[in-house]
Amino acid sequence: MRIILSILVLLFSCSRLAAQTNNSPYSILAIGDIEDSYFNRTTGMGNTGIAFRNSRSLISNNPASFSAMDNQFFAGEIGVRGKFVNYTGKPIDPTNNNSSDIAFRRFALGIKLTRHWGTSIGLVPFSSQNYEFNAPQPILGTNGETTNSYSEGFGGVNRVYWANSYELFHHLSLGINSSYLFGSMSQKTILGSPNLPATYVSTNRNLWIYNLYFDYGMQYYTKIGKKWDFSLGATFANRTDLHAENSVTILAIDSSQLKNETINETVFSLPKSYGVGISLTKDKKYTFVADYKFQNWSALNVSGFNYALQNSERASVGFEISNKKNYYNNLYETSFFQFGLYYNKSYLNVYGQSINDVGGTFGIGINAKRSSLSTNIILQYGVKGTTDRNLIKENYFNMTFIFSYRDLWNTRGRRYD
Repeated sequence: MRIILSILVLLFSCSRLAAQTNNSPYSILAIGDIEDSYFNRTTGMGNTGIAFRNSRSLISNNPASFSAMDNQFFAGEIGVRGKFVNYTGKPIDPTNNNSSDIAFRRFALGIKLTRHWGTSIGLVPFSSQNYEFNAPQPILGTNGETTNSYSEGFGGVNRVYWANSYELFHHLSLGINSSYLFGSMSQKTILGSPNLPATYVSTNRNLWIYNLYFDYGMQYYTKIGKKWDFSLGATFANRTDLHAENSVTILAIDSSQLKNETINETVFSLPKSYGVGISLTKDKKYTFVADYKFQNWSALNVSGFNYALQNSERASVGFEISNKKNYYNNLYETSFFQFGLYYNKSYLNVYGQSINDVGGTFGIGINAKRSSLSTNIILQYGVKGTTDRNLIKENYFNMTFIFSYRDLWNTRGRRYD
């Protein structure tokens, strides 16, 4: 199993279309940067979609949404994101304060097995770690002597999921998302002082992280009069402990091995998480969505040197305009436009400062007239972090491309009762 998952990690990481140069200094802490984008149709609405239902798209924000897929259809989606980041703050070298990359971020398949049962499988990133910096470090037992310190880290945790959704009583859908989290994270630190050659030491730490992860969802939907469709959604995930194989190697300046140890341990826990959302659509054209998410990180009591984990919150809103045409008494969507805003209070508190993330999105989707292909392009701008307490602020711009394909999977006549 581990060999198979290692191959998946390799394929996922090698799918980058450019070198991994998009550093995030805060990813050195805890499990790294937790991905909050779903790389689906809701991305253009600030990734707002706990209550959103769509018959053409694979909406993974809530596992209860897959029962909304069109009967006898299957769908496939891939997502690619390009990212540009500008860093500001006292620790930043102004001559080297930008980074960029482009990477494959999502692969998903979905199918409507029966009239009431929809299912989907996929591969997405869960978190990422990518940092590189130099900083002086004090040497214990000396009279204020410092040593040069170089640190780098890369890797992340991926998520393979199988989501199932079942509709009850024509107005209620329940869903479960069964996932396997896995990935590797490598960290390297080199210490050395020109005045103290014996202090040159390299520490390499490699983590292989894995475990099952389950989250659950519910959606209630109904019509209000003849023009309005209303939906209410909720999600929940219980606390999950992530296991790891932790390998540590310490080398001296002459490459002689000072320590080599491999241990199995529980290195991190994911807290309970809750989410609620609403969706309101008029005339099957104008849709407003709003979400709120909460994760109870403080219950884990995790802290380190000048940082601690805090409860995270995310609030977002989105709006969509769907353009449809009537073909032989059937409405066919030709395009859509989207807007979104979000505020994310992250799970990191550094030097007493909350590392927050705020931004906006704009998206456009086009459905091909003579094929089953559709394309969604999303522009996103946001600001993460702060320059207070000598911290670093990230100003980022993302461009996301989502390519979708859908078609009939059974053409032998009526399949459902």
